[in-house]
Amino acid sequence: MNDELFNSFVDSGSTNINNLILKNYHNLGMTEKDLVVYLALSMYAQKGNTFPMAKDLAIDTGMDETSIYAIIQGMIKLGIIELKTVIEHHQQRDIYSLTPIFHRIKNLLKQQQNSNQQDKLMSDTEELFKKIEVEFGRPISPIEQEQIHQWIDDDHYSIDLIDLSLREAVLNQAYSLKYMDRILISWEKSNIKSAEQLQERRKKLGY
Repeated sequence: MNDELFNSFVDSGSTNINNLILKNYHNLGMTEKDLVVYLALSMYAQKGNTFPMAKDLAIDTGMDETSIYAIIQGMIKLGIIELKTVIEHHQQRDIYSLTPIFHRIKNLLKQQQNSNQQDKLMSDTEELFKKIEVEFGRPISPIEQEQIHQWIDDDHYSIDLIDLSLREAVLNQAYSLKYMDRILISWEKSNIKSAEQLQERRKKLGY
């Protein structure tokens, strides 16, 4: 590579893009062409041009201007970018804000986290059903399953706390959800809703 070509590479600079965008653009409803145009907008923004001309974007991406306009409008509708009017030096001008995509990603990650938590709760609940059936030596009925869901969803008892109430019931040879319910109500009256709170109370009481 000769010096002139090497210098052109160096002088052209580089465009920084957050990895979360690359990992999640398709989950946001973006196409590969959307991503290319977003990258081009980022390139111009990092050079200080926050409202590049469509003809320049077309040259850089190999697309026609009509496609560029359509893609930009599509990304605005998706909440990926925003067309804003700002006042600089007492004059109004339009800019493309590229930050809305991070709000979309934040919401997406939160949804994924909630979904993972819900999946884990369902898995833990199924495991709890199996434990109760093993200890009781019989399948639990649909009504009993509903009771357990009520403990979790309405009473907000943790899975671990319900598991501890099962252990208490087994130790007392009381193989029924009614007995477990009495235990849980007794703990609730002592403001205990989690296994950690129960352990802390037992430490204070010395057992």
